[in-house]
Amino acid sequence: MTPPLDRPRSVLLTGLTAALLLVLALGTGTVWLWLTDSFPSVLHDAALGVPPFLPGLRPDPRGDSTWAFTLAEDFAALLLVGTVVLRLRSLVVRRPYAGAWQRLGAGWAAVVLGGAVAGVFRGLALARMTAAGPLGWTVHPVAGALAGALWGLALGWIVGLSVALVGNRRLRGLRRLQGFSHGENHRAAGMTRQ
Repeated sequence: MTPPLDRPRSVLLTGLTAALLLVLALGTGTVWLWLTDSFPSVLHDAALGVPPFLPGLRPDPRGDSTWAFTLAEDFAALLLVGTVVLRLRSLVVRRPYAGAWQRLGAGWAAVVLGGAVAGVFRGLALARMTAAGPLGWTVHPVAGALAGALWGLALGWIVGLSVALVGNRRLRGLRRLQGFSHGENHRAAGMTRQ
């Protein structure tokens, strides 16, 4: 067992799992209908070319959408997950034992950044599929980035909270193991093992 690598790895895997579950949930019809009922103005914005919500990962087209649109949405969802993983990997490489507040902020910010990156791609895909003019090739990606960042701000707490909580639980377990495995009291000042 290698305790120094355990916590960063668990933070990274938890962030990946939470981001995947988020895009899978957004890809289901039940969550989609609940969100559109809760935020009906999003459908009006979607008619103007602003991508609604964060991208969802789904296996087949929804309603009358095409396979090309579904594959673009799936790729955008994978871009979001990839951005979250890269951002969290950057955190655990620079600060492997960051505090809970730092992990919460990093996870939340990773979803905001991932939403913006996915929104740019969704805007470009929308401009391509609608054969937009030069203004559309600019407006759609910018609107997608803004909408993705705002929805990342609204939903990023899910990933942030999950990575903040997993690190603390794992660290407490490691402290208990270190204290009991050597048969000594390492809690005295200057006697702790790092």
